[in-house]
Amino acid sequence: MKKFGFFACLLSVGMMYTSCASDDSDFDPTTVDEETQTVTFEGSYFDALIDAPQYGGQLLYGENAKNYSWTDAATQLCGFMSNTWGGTYGFAEGGSAISNYIDANTNEPRDYNIQLAVPVSNGSKNFVVVFDNSSLMFADKQARVIKSMDVIGTTYALAVCKNGDGNDYAKALTQKGDFYDVIVTGFKAGEKTGDVTISIAKDGGFLTDWFKADMTPLGAVDSLAISMDGSDKSNWGIKTPKYFAFDNVVIKK
Repeated sequence: MKKFGFFACLLSVGMMYTSCASDDSDFDPTTVDEETQTVTFEGSYFDALIDAPQYGGQLLYGENAKNYSWTDAATQLCGFMSNTWGGTYGFAEGGSAISNYIDANTNEPRDYNIQLAVPVSNGSKNFVVVFDNSSLMFADKQARVIKSMDVIGTTYALAVCKNGDGNDYAKALTQKGDFYDVIVTGFKAGEKTGDVTISIAKDGGFLTDWFKADMTPLGAVDSLAISMDGSDKSNWGIKTPKYFAFDNVVIKK
């Protein structure tokens, strides 16, 4: 299993942590060539899939929310709602939603009303926000190698990781041993191909800027399962809001 961690830089304004590069010497995250295609989630098709408001909008929570989905025409990468409880509650049941919301304030407790926001732009307009246990697939069912994807913690999730939720439910993850991870699991023809774990929070450090994660340890996949794990748990699972965002998915042709 591939896992990404952190290294620390102490600044006068506080502690900033930056995710470290993969220890896979064959992975060059800057290389994009004629053998790859990058899913950027830009254009009018994806623009039309951005809900407003961020919570309770008609696309992600309306009558037809269970049918919300997106497919990149060039690569056939597809995301959709998880419909864990039958789809009645839309995005609240998990899934992947197109977004363009930016909200930099992670320095105080925030809530689900900003669930589609990330704290900083990566220079493009649109990206994908994932909530809870979710899946991606290639709509044509053909296996492909995903080389990399850019990831970041969302504003809501990072604000809770830094400050707690303000209601004595989810605590701040600021101590040694605290963590919040995203686990991406690859599948091909129903068989697991591997895992990649990306730390959104670890030992008091936070993934507050976009980071290019190496996905090649998964090999050729036709679908991905996404889940979250963390140190702040109850009998019902982790208390940290289960959100992260991704963009610029580089896929080998």
